[in-house]
Amino acid sequence: PLYRQGPSEFTITGSLKTWSMVDRLHTITVPTLIINSVDDEAQDECVGPLFQKIARSKWVQFAKSGHMPFFEEQDRYIQVVGDYLNEA
Repeated sequence: PLYRQGPSEFTITGSLKTWSMVDRLHTITVPTLIINSVDDEAQDECVGPLFQKIARSKWVQFAKSGHMPFFEEQDRYIQVVGDYLNEA
C-alpha cells in the first residue's frame, strides 16, 4: 500500500522508509542464491549485505542484464540456477 512504501520504489516516503532487517540476516540458515545484474535496480550496495550476512549464500551477478536475467541471459540463468540446485 501507498502508506507503507510511497508513490514508487524510487521514492520511499512511507513507514518502510527506515525499515531494515539487515541485522537479522544472520538468522537465515538455509542455502541462499543471491542474483543481481549490472543494470539492475538491486545494485551491489543493496545485495552486498545479503551476501555478507547470510552464512550459506552464493552471489552471482549477470553482466548483460537489467532486472530480468531469466529473460535477458536465459541460458546462463538456467545454468546458474541448475548448478546451484545441484550443489545444495
